[in-house]
Amino acid sequence: MALATAAPSVPPMPGRIPLAGHAVQMFRNPLRFFQSVSEQGGLVRIWLGTKQAYVVSDHDMLYDILVRKAKSFEKGMQFDQARPLLGNGILLSEGDFHRRQRLLMQPAFHHEKIATYVDVMRESATDVFDTWRDGQRVGMYNMFYELAVRIVIKALFSTDMVEQDVAEVYKSMPIVISGVEKRAAIPPGLLDRIPNKSSREFHSAIGRLYSMGRRIIADHRAKDKGIGERPDDLMNLLFTARDEGNKSMTDKQIQDEFMTLLTAGSETTPSAMSWTCMLLGRHPEVQRRMQEEVDEVVGDRPVEAGDLRALDYTRRVIQEALRLYPPVWALGRKCVKSTELGGHLIPAGTEVLYSIYAVHHDPKVYDNPEAFDPDRWLPERAKEVPRSAFMPFGAGVRNCIGESFSWFETQTVLATLLQRWSVQPITGEPVKPIAMGALVPGELPMKVVRRDR
Repeated sequence: MALATAAPSVPPMPGRIPLAGHAVQMFRNPLRFFQSVSEQGGLVRIWLGTKQAYVVSDHDMLYDILVRKAKSFEKGMQFDQARPLLGNGILLSEGDFHRRQRLLMQPAFHHEKIATYVDVMRESATDVFDTWRDGQRVGMYNMFYELAVRIVIKALFSTDMVEQDVAEVYKSMPIVISGVEKRAAIPPGLLDRIPNKSSREFHSAIGRLYSMGRRIIADHRAKDKGIGERPDDLMNLLFTARDEGNKSMTDKQIQDEFMTLLTAGSETTPSAMSWTCMLLGRHPEVQRRMQEEVDEVVGDRPVEAGDLRALDYTRRVIQEALRLYPPVWALGRKCVKSTELGGHLIPAGTEVLYSIYAVHHDPKVYDNPEAFDPDRWLPERAKEVPRSAFMPFGAGVRNCIGESFSWFETQTVLATLLQRWSVQPITGEPVKPIAMGALVPGELPMKVVRRDR
């Protein structure tokens, strides 16, 4: 067995700027930067300012980081910059505390529990789709974003102030996500040393979201005193869950989990639904086939949880959209002890970034990787794809706890849409991905056409 070589033998990324390193390129066009890095190899050295870091684009090395050697890595700098928003929620926590929180929250994300949210998902979608006019132009991403916020609040938190809360999240969350992204690419604290409009808006938006969380927590605490009936939602589970030592969560922990779930529920799923619609508009034959399946399985009645398992082609279409445009397109970890990756020794304390987008477009794994081909996920073809080469929801102990919720929501909403409408592109111009907190298609204006059935 060959010995691991020292990290300096890892090929460097060209274009390093004195003092800034590669931070400028990453900040200006992060998606293109990671694509360029992946073209240099599966493991590449970069510099963030004067600090050396590494980028992994190889699926097997990424699986080492997330699964096989996960104990050698902890959350990286991107997650550190998100702590002002998410605190120590399940997305950012580490070690035994993360394990405790995941065990406490897992029952709320069991398939049987999530199935009870399908009515909320479908009814929320129907309320939106029934307002459309034949031939109307719809900004798909903005629409799905607001719909996802509505669903996550109604399904997971059952607050009585839905309209007010939706408006607040819709206003504040993009400001916060943008601020976190900027602080991940620029040295910590630099943006906040000199007061400016952007910094003030960032901290004000965080404050408003935390105030909303505190109010919802106070509403639930009031129900502990017999004031109103406690709803059967995730917030109730957070209040009543007990760990192995019969300890419950503190209000601070509940607040952190509230912010984590609100952020995750309103950022990634709208991206997945929007890209799927974009692809359906560009491939009308796929859209017709998907509609035929929905007609056969569901017909004219409302979509139910039991229908989703039978929507095989619908699931393959969504899976292929997630491959082409993974919402969580790049993340990072910090190496906590010297670890071998791809035959190279990565020193402790080093930031290791990885690009899920690059992994999902790897021509060594996927035949014609830029093509939209839902049937590549037929069982006989999908078995040729390594588990490590398709990870839109992560892998291992840090796999997204809300993966099932996202699948239920995406299938339910899109099946409900396609029962009534077809979607068409406004222009033939290509849609360029925008690398924000999630990989998004911009506003994505499309025309909706009522189906003749």
